[in-house]
Formats: sequence, structure tokens, C-alpha cells
Amino acid sequence: MDLERRIEQLEAKMKAMELELNELRRERPGTGDPRQQPVNPGAHAQRPVQPQVPPQAPYASPQAPGAAYPNPPGSQPYQGHPGQQPMPGQPGVPGYPGGPGTVPYPGQPGTAGYPAQAGPHQGQPGQGPYYGQPRPAGSQAQRPPKPPKPPVDWEHAIARVWLPRVFIVVLLLGVLWGFIAAVSAGYLTQPVRCLLGLVAAGAMYFFGERQVRGQREGLAQVLLGGSVAVLMLTFFAAHHLYELIPSWLAFLLYILSIALGVWTAVRRRSQTLVIIMTVGGYLIPFLVKSTEPNAWIAAGFELVFSLAMTALSIRYAYRAAYFVSIGVLHLPLMILYMAGDFEGSRHVFLSAVFLQHALLLVLSLVRPYRHRVDETVSLMTGFGLVVLWIYALYNQAGGPGPESMMMIIWAVIYSLIALWRVMSGRVPHQYMAIATCAWLIWLVEIVSREALPLSVLIEASLGLGLGILLRSRMQQITSAILYLFGGLSILQLIIHEILSIETLSWIALLASLAGLSAVLRRHLAEEWQRKVPDILMWSAALLSIVFLTEVTSVLTRNLSFDLQHLILSAEYALYAIIVIIYGVMVGKSMVRLAGLIVLLITLLKVIFFDLPGVSLAVRAILFIGLGVAGIAVSRILYKRKGADPEAPPGPPPGPPSLPPE
Repeated sequence: MDLERRIEQLEAKMKAMELELNELRRERPGTGDPRQQPVNPGAHAQRPVQPQVPPQAPYASPQAPGAAYPNPPGSQPYQGHPGQQPMPGQPGVPGYPGGPGTVPYPGQPGTAGYPAQAGPHQGQPGQGPYYGQPRPAGSQAQRPPKPPKPPVDWEHAIARVWLPRVFIVVLLLGVLWGFIAAVSAGYLTQPVRCLLGLVAAGAMYFFGERQVRGQREGLAQVLLGGSVAVLMLTFFAAHHLYELIPSWLAFLLYILSIALGVWTAVRRRSQTLVIIMTVGGYLIPFLVKSTEPNAWIAAGFELVFSLAMTALSIRYAYRAAYFVSIGVLHLPLMILYMAGDFEGSRHVFLSAVFLQHALLLVLSLVRPYRHRVDETVSLMTGFGLVVLWIYALYNQAGGPGPESMMMIIWAVIYSLIALWRVMSGRVPHQYMAIATCAWLIWLVEIVSREALPLSVLIEASLGLGLGILLRSRMQQITSAILYLFGGLSILQLIIHEILSIETLSWIALLASLAGLSAVLRRHLAEEWQRKVPDILMWSAALLSIVFLTEVTSVLTRNLSFDLQHLILSAEYALYAIIVIIYGVMVGKSMVRLAGLIVLLITLLKVIFFDLPGVSLAVRAILFIGLGVAGIAVSRILYKRKGADPEAPPGPPPGPPSLPPE
């Protein structure tokens, strides 16, 4: 129905375009193409005869009559390249006849019986052959209106899409209740019940194939998927409820049922059936009745099945099935571990998770997935799930344990892969980001709580530097988040001793801000990114004031109140003067402005915080010192302004000319 409606719309568009083309031909007839002749021959005969205009050449010589563009004196007229032929529908150049169907364009000479058209010359960019001509009148010459958006066919959506899905459930419930009623009446024995289930599954599969041949895909998928579900339920009843078949045979029949469903899904190119079969396959270990469950068999089957469905999804580019086959594995493994007595076999489940992630990693290196974003997401989320499994099974409160060794192994693996990618000339985006996270988790495990912010800050600074140098946006984002975490953690540290980890953390924070600002200023080219180094330097300047306050409070804790405020204000003023002098030396107005702001902050501190509590003598010293500092700074800046006169407008002077020999 949609195809027929689309064909009708295209036919209507083609008819409208044909009418418009005929109208344009009627308005502008040609001489060399029978398609350009007027529709009504009598109309052509009634037109007044125009004097024939001699053909003009765009590059004729100045002496040629009708030359469009005169040539410079002493130049030869353009005669075209040897062997050059005119294109159909274009006028020729001098010495070459025009091709058949030549139609005059605006600004080119006319043909016999018609004047030349006024307008720009041929070849002017952006102007078509009918540029500047009035639009033909009439409804047929109008551009056909844009076809309206087809309304939603609710009948199709309900009858063909949702109706089979809903009523297949109704049918199954009815069959189930009828089955229960027949069993209660004693009509159906246990073997007969299982046989009826097999017949029902076969019938559903047969009718599903017929629906596929009838191009009713929605109903076909429901019947085919339902047939596999009925088949597995039949085997479950025969094994778990009636004990007609042993465990090994039930396990084999479950696998064959899923294989039938997967084969059908691949043959019909149905991702929906692949997803259904994937979920059903993960349920097989739960459908087998076993008095002594084996962790190796259960976890091994789940792992092998997950890898098989992942390979199938990659082979046929089923993106949704790809994520289902990778992510759903962790749910049955978790349920199996929690439901069974597998405390002594936790290494089995962890090995299954490790092997899945390792094979995904190898696959990304050997045969990259065509959807690189999906591959990156699966690797990063898979590594996160690996970390959760490690700390869920082996977390020990008594200090570093096996989990630390596992994390450092993964960190080294991803670091070596990232190094190999860099040496081979490729940017290791996801590998470097995962390695950064792995080292962070390992640091959290082995470093003390006091030294953790410093460790995170150092790692994040190195990661940011690598991300900037290698132009890896993913690494930059990952390291920036870690740097923000480490920086905020350091800001919460209070310095109690000068020689302490807190002081070292503050020094590292200030040094990293300055270093990152220098690196960013050198490697960032976009205009909006140029503001980032300035923001970092302003942050470093403000945090330096906080650091000075912390250190001064520790050094002057045994002094009087007046001396504490006097020394702190003197340090602020000295810091401001040093910043201003440095700005003058390097010629950075932003640095000088930062020093002036620090000097003003010092003045505000003295007025609002020092004056109410200090003695009169200390007030005098503070104001005298600040006054001298302000005047000295003004003098320094004034001398600099006088030493750097403004350059006159215009281009900079060039190198001096050499004297003639």
C-alpha cells in the first residue's frame, strides 16, 4: 500500500515537471532541436520577422563585428584548442560550428529570426540558462506543491503489527487452559501431552514460513519465534515435570531448539528473532534439572553461547543483538552464582567474565567492528562490569588483595596496547582512556586516603598531557574528570604542618595548573580554546592566595593577632608586586592585571578584616606599606608605558634595504 501510494506521488510529480518543461519550450523555442519547436505552428508564423543578428564570439578580435570582449593590443583572438568540439546545446567558437540543438543563453547571440538575449555572459557562476527571464504564467508552469505527509495508517499498524503479537499470547493462553482442562479430565497422558507440544511447535513453524512467503513479516516473526518457545516448553515439561528424558538429553534438545531458531533468524535476516534466541539460549542452564550443578559447565556454556551470538551479530551487523549478546551474559552468571552454592567456584565465574572481555579486546584489534562507536561502548562498559565483578567477589577490607593484582594486570595490558597503537601511528582513544581508569582504580586500592588526591591529580595531569599531545578527545575528557576530582579533593585538605602530604598536594595542584596552561597554550589552535589557559592561570593565581593563607596561618600560629594580620597582608602585597613585575618582564597584560587585582584584594582585606581588630600602630604600618606598594607599582607601569611608544598605523617596517653594489 505504501509502495503504490509512493508510485502515484512520483508519477504526479513527473507529469507536473513534464507540463512545466513543455511550457518553457513553448516560451523559448530553438532552431536546431525539434523538441524546441513551438507546439502551435501557427503561433510561430504570426510572430514578426526579426533581422538576423550576426553571430558573435565571446573572444573575437577587436576588428570582428559584434565582438563581445575586445582583446588587448598585440594579442591574438582565441580560436579554441585543436580538436576541440562544442558540447551539445552550446554555441561554437570561431572556426567551429555550434552543435545541434544550440539554444542561446542570456548574454549570448541569438539565432536566426530571434534577437540576442540580454543578461550576463555564459559561464557566470550561480546563474542557470533561464536566469533573468520572467516566470511563465499559468497554473501548469507553477511548481507542483510539496506532497503532504501521508497520514498514519492505523489499520496497518494495528492489524499487521500489533494484532498478531497480542493475539498470539491470547491463543497460547487458550491452548494452555484447554491443555490443563484435558489433563484434569484424564484425556491426555504425559507422553501425549509432550507429543501435542511438538505438533503445535511444528505447525506454528510451518505457518510462519508460509507467512514469510506471503510477505507478512510481522505475523511470520511471531509464529516462528513462538514455535521455538513452544518447543523449548515442551522439552522442559518432558524433562523437568514428567522426567521422561534425562538431563543430558534435555540439555542437547534445548541447544538444538535454539540452533533451529538462530538458523531461521539468519535465513530470514531477522534481528528480532536473533535477540529472542539469544535471551532463550541464556535460559538453558536454568531449564536443566541437576542435583549437583557444575559451575564449569554452566558458566562455560553461557560464555560460549555469548561469544557465538556476538560473532553472529558482528557478521550480520545486528547492532541491538550485539549489545544483547554481550551485556546479558552478566545477568545469568550473577543469578547462577547467587542461586547455587558456588562460593568456592567464584574464580570460574570471574574467568568467564575475563575471557569475554579479553576476546572482545582481541577482536577489536584483529578485526575492528564496522560500528566503531558500538565497539568503544562495549569495551568501556565491559571493563566497568569486569571491575564490578572483581570487587564483588574478591573485595577484602584488610588491605590490598587479589583484586589489586587483577587491576594492575588489566592496567598494564591496556597501557601496552595504547603504546603499540601510538607507535604504529594510530590514536588509541578507548584503550588509553580505559588504561587511565584502570590505573586510577589501582591507586585507590593501594594508596592511603591522605595521599589519594595527590596521586589522582598526578595521574590526571599526565593523562591530560597525553590526550592533548595525541589529540584524543576521549582521553582529554576522561583525564579532565579525574583532574577535577583530584583538584576538588585537594581543596578540601587543610594544612596543619608545613612538611606534610597536604602541603605537597597544594604545591602539585598549583604546578599542574601552570603546566597545563603552558601545554594548552602551545597545542590548542581554535579561538574558543585559547581562553582555557587563561582560565587555568587565573585559577592558579586565586588558589595561590588560598595556599599563602594556609601556610602563613601555620607559620604564625604562635604569634600575636596583630602580627598574624600584618604578616599575611605583607605577603599578599609582596605576591602582587612579584606578579606585576613578572608581567612587565614577559610583556603579558593579563598577568599584570592579575597582580593589580591581588593588590586591590589586599587593600580590601586590610579595610574590612584587619582594621576592626588590630592596634593603631599596626594600622599605620599596613596603610603606609600598601601606599608605598601602590605608588611603586604605578611608577613601574608608568615607566613601562613610556618606554613602549605606540607604533604608527600601517604595516610593520621591513628589513633595511641593502646599498647598491
